[in-house]
Amino acid sequence: MVLMRLLVLCLLMASTAVLGEPRQRLSSVTSVRVGNYNSPSILLEGRDDVRAVVDELNQLRRKNWQRGDAKVACYSTVILMNGKKRTGEFRVTQDRVVERPVEKGQGSYHLAISPADIPDLSRRLAAIQPAKDCS
Repeated sequence: MVLMRLLVLCLLMASTAVLGEPRQRLSSVTSVRVGNYNSPSILLEGRDDVRAVVDELNQLRRKNWQRGDAKVACYSTVILMNGKKRTGEFRVTQDRVVERPVEKGQGSYHLAISPADIPDLSRRLAAIQPAKDCS
């Protein structure tokens, strides 16, 4: 009986890892640095600009993210800050977003997306200097 319960518990834990998990809501973000791969970045400090980007990321965080780092090339970087402290970092491509750990010991997460999932962020990335050395 104990062995059966242990087996069921293991199966539940494994299925949760496969299905993914929603991420915790982002808060206390005062500015956002956005840049395309190997190009200069821009700093968004206006309340409405910051809120628009954070709201899109929070909508994505409600979805089921997969643990682990996904290799992406020619990505855009989105860094969230509270004052001068980095509170979040994301690598974004047209089809994937990867959340990078801010502190040691934290893991990476990734999620498949489309540009429609992040319309404001996609618009901002298209308006700044394009990625260099990407074909």
